[in-house]
Amino acid sequence: MGKSMKELRQLAEDDLRKRLEELKADLLKKRAEARLGTLKDTSSLRNIRKEISRINLLLSEKKRTNEKKAPRPS
Repeated sequence: MGKSMKELRQLAEDDLRKRLEELKADLLKKRAEARLGTLKDTSSLRNIRKEISRINLLLSEKKRTNEKKAPRPS
């Protein structure tokens, strides 16, 4: 099962990126299984896509907050 938003928010940006790559690889594997007809739990595809979306959201939030903190050159 995936992690909740609360758990994901506590991870560092590098950890989030690493988790994102793992999930993308897992999604690719599950999609191949679905095409072959060997995938038992079809809801896992949806759950993985949702967690990828959550991580992308957190990464964009972190990027925006870092841009706000950094002074803009004049």
